[in-house]
Amino acid sequence: MNKIISFLDAFRLKTLPAVLGPLIIAISLSLEKSFDLPKIILIILLGIFLQILVNLLNDIQDFDRGIDTQNRAGPKRVMQSGKLSINEMYTLIFLILIICLVLGIIAFLITNYITIILGALLFLLAYTYTGGPKPYGYNGLGELSVIVVFGPLTILGSLYVFGINPNLNMLIISLIPGLTASLIILINNIRDMENDKIGGKITLSVRIGEKSSRYLFLGIIYITIILVILSLFQNDKFILSIPFIISILFLFPLKDLGFKLFAYDLSVNLKNSKKLTELNSTLIKTVRAHFLICIILSIILVI
Repeated sequence: MNKIISFLDAFRLKTLPAVLGPLIIAISLSLEKSFDLPKIILIILLGIFLQILVNLLNDIQDFDRGIDTQNRAGPKRVMQSGKLSINEMYTLIFLILIICLVLGIIAFLITNYITIILGALLFLLAYTYTGGPKPYGYNGLGELSVIVVFGPLTILGSLYVFGINPNLNMLIISLIPGLTASLIILINNIRDMENDKIGGKITLSVRIGEKSSRYLFLGIIYITIILVILSLFQNDKFILSIPFIISILFLFPLKDLGFKLFAYDLSVNLKNSKKLTELNSTLIKTVRAHFLICIILSIILVI
């Protein structure tokens, strides 16, 4: 029983809303054409297992590189705590990879070779985030990759599975969950920046510093708001952008980062903000905000 719990811990199920949010948006966009339940189930399963695969690869690669040490500010990982051995982790990775391949083949059979290319690209991005000779997650490109993967790749790729050719407005919409998902990795990197610096993991937060990272968080929210206005204007739902914008400013934990509620004051007060070691709760709030924003956007798109 303890081993099963350890396996579930390794899956990091709390991260699943990060990928489920964009998938729900893709499903809402697909409803303009039809309600295809088998394909909906397929893309949800693919998204879930690809995210689990990314989590497992990230854990084992960070452990191998000495990043996940006892001084890490975040929750202890299963290898870091000794709950799972390296052989058990590789077994898990192999099993999840097989499931992803089976689901990918099914997606290929109901579409064509483009699906295989998209799947291979997603796996390559997942592996090289912390794996390979020059992992891009160690060189300040993690946030950018999340914008692409959880935005256009996930949403436009899913629409392709549904048999829909995406347009410019769909591209704009796809960037919204990509940006909000990037806030998750940004908070994670702000929290871990001291330990990452020691381990040689040069994330964007390590490069630009704590204060600039907090301003970047706010900047991404403002860019998201601009895209919301553009996308809803294109859909003749501009009036709905006002409560949506209020929701964005309210849901994301700006106060934790030293900003006033609704960010009416652009100055950041580090003294009144949460310290690096206190950002675990902020990370959870950010995941929740990302998911809720995706749900709200999905509802707006179908009404």
